[in-house]
Amino acid sequence: MLSIFSLFWRIAQLKSGPEHLPASSFLLLTITLLNIAVSLVISLSIGTQPATTIATTILTNLAAQALIIYGLLALVGKGARLTQTLTAYFGCDLLLNLVIGSCIVLMRLLSVDFMTTLALIIFFWSILIFGYILRKAMEIHMAMGIALAFLLTLVTVALGQLAVGQT
Repeated sequence: MLSIFSLFWRIAQLKSGPEHLPASSFLLLTITLLNIAVSLVISLSIGTQPATTIATTILTNLAAQALIIYGLLALVGKGARLTQTLTAYFGCDLLLNLVIGSCIVLMRLLSVDFMTTLALIIFFWSILIFGYILRKAMEIHMAMGIALAFLLTLVTVALGQLAVGQT
């Protein structure tokens, strides 16, 4: 598993792509479940919403991301890359969530709050990573990948909010 996280780290550094991950449904399922668990723990530790609301938002976001990515890959005739692309996408998201969780623990230990700065850094870094993943998977220009990643993020956050009745 450490070698897989090493690959996610290389993707997050824009040094490797989803094509280097195994096309394994089991790996995708494992990474997705870990992502859900870590996201839930982090959200519960910093938020005030009930666990069911948070879980619904997380599941809606991941499902929407998977469906939209499937549609984008199918649109460019690269549907066979879905498992590797989702594994890279959700794996890098898991990696970013682990960074966020570590920073939250550090902030609490040091009694400092740089949550806004952290959120902005992670947001821009995630858009860059996700744009890079889409660029590699769809064989498109990096600017197009970043634009798609940004739009994908906006749409999935909006859908997550709609799913729990927040506007």
